[in-house]
Amino acid sequence: MSLGVYSRAPEVPYVKERRGRAVKKLLLVALAAIGGLLVYRQIQADRAEQDLWTEATDSVPTGS
Repeated sequence: MSLGVYSRAPEVPYVKERRGRAVKKLLLVALAAIGGLLVYRQIQADRAEQDLWTEATDSVPTGS
């Protein structure tokens, strides 16, 4: 059998399996990073709202 210049040898099944695992791990890491970012942003928003409420409900010292 003659392989042409542009022909590729058939991939071994375990190579595809390893590549699939790597892609799944990469997707899992990406989803975890996105989830972490969303949690961080929500915490920051909650802190900002709490600061606003604290400022709005602070008692003003008398005589100022």
